[in-house]
Parts: sequence; structure tokens; C-alpha cells
Amino acid sequence: MTARRCFAVLALALWGAAHATPLPLTNAPVVVRFENLAWVNALTALPTLQNGRVLVPPAEACDLLALTCTTRGMTLTAAGQPIILTRVGGALMTPLAPLVQLAGQRIGWNPGARVATIYGGAGTGNPGGAGWRSALNEITARTTPGAKIYAGPISVSTGPRQSGVPTVPLTLSTQQPLNELTLISKAGNSLTITGSLVTGTVDVPNPFIGCPPGQSCTLPTRRDALWTLAYVTVR
Repeated sequence: MTARRCFAVLALALWGAAHATPLPLTNAPVVVRFENLAWVNALTALPTLQNGRVLVPPAEACDLLALTCTTRGMTLTAAGQPIILTRVGGALMTPLAPLVQLAGQRIGWNPGARVATIYGGAGTGNPGGAGWRSALNEITARTTPGAKIYAGPISVSTGPRQSGVPTVPLTLSTQQPLNELTLISKAGNSLTITGSLVTGTVDVPNPFIGCPPGQSCTLPTRRDALWTLAYVTVR
């Protein structure tokens, strides 16, 4: 091939790349689980599946994975590694998989149910239980063996925010009849638990009377919570 012909072929290839129609960005619902807990609410945005990648809000994800992260422009840095951010709607999002790897944890994927499940430790430099592990420790201490944990798709709807009310109703819908629902959320440096596993007393009983028969259940969660996880069991 002559130099002139080679240049012409290269120019044509570059023109084609520059004028190619970009693939449309497709977003789909996805559930991110931390072992037995499902991620059901976030201060910024819930996880989404975009063109095969699970994207998550960086502040919430880094806290759940017990990672120290910084954001500058469209770049997030975690454990010294840069990760390019993506804007979904009005929120900045980051790929979940590299964050999980940097936290020394593992991730599994159920493509049929569109559920990503994270397993492993408590996060870099937090062997005592931080992030989602601290939430799981709180829930595990209240549970009894043998519960049928729901691990399938979940749709979440948030009720209206009312002035002066510190909580917001969160309705979870599943594909199986629900038995128990417990929400654990983080606001500031404290965890708040509502629902089935709250231990009441004679003077201060648990106000939650249980999930009604069916596949949906509603509980309040703190409106200022950075993240909220759900422990769901089925009948």
C-alpha cells in the first residue's frame, strides 16, 4: 500500500469514528445488596444499571465500603486510585466494581434479577466493622437463625416529605409475600433502626405492627440519612 493510499484509508477511518452514531445510554433499575442487606435509599441517588455497569453515588458508596474518597471535578480518588465519574441525571455516579475491589471485598452478579451482592470484609483499615458491616452486625445481633431472607428484585418508592417531620415513608415491593422488614440508616455518625427487629418495652412498645399480607411494606426512614439498608424476610 502506498503512503498516499494509507493516508486516505486512515483519514476515512478517523472520519467514520468522528461521525459514528454514539450508543444510547440505557439505564435500568438494579438492586445492590451487602450480604443480607439491600440498599434501598440514599441521600443523593440510588444505584442504577447503565449499559452493563452498576453505577452508585460516590459519597454513599465510599461510606458503605468504609473507603476514604475524595472528589475533584469528574474524578474520584479512592485508596490512591483515580476513577472517572459519570453524570446520571443531576447526580454524579461512580462504577461500583472498582470501589469494591479497592475495599478488598467481592461482588457477585445475578443478571436475571439484576442484583449485585457484595461480600467480604469491613473495608480498608476498618477491621472492627465499619460501613455496611457495622449495619449488618447490628441486624445480625437481633435476628434468629432460619429466617427466609429475600434476595430478589426490590422496587422502592418514597413518600412525600412533610415540613417539620424528620422521617419519610419508604415503601418496598418484592416478588414474594413479605414477612418482616427492618430498615437501618446512617445519619451523621449514628445508625437508626426501624421496623420488625426493634426491641420495644412495656412503656415504649415498637410502633411497627408488622407488614400486611402481600408483597409491599412501608416504614419510615430518616430523611437526612446518607444511606438506608433493608433486611427483608419472606413467608
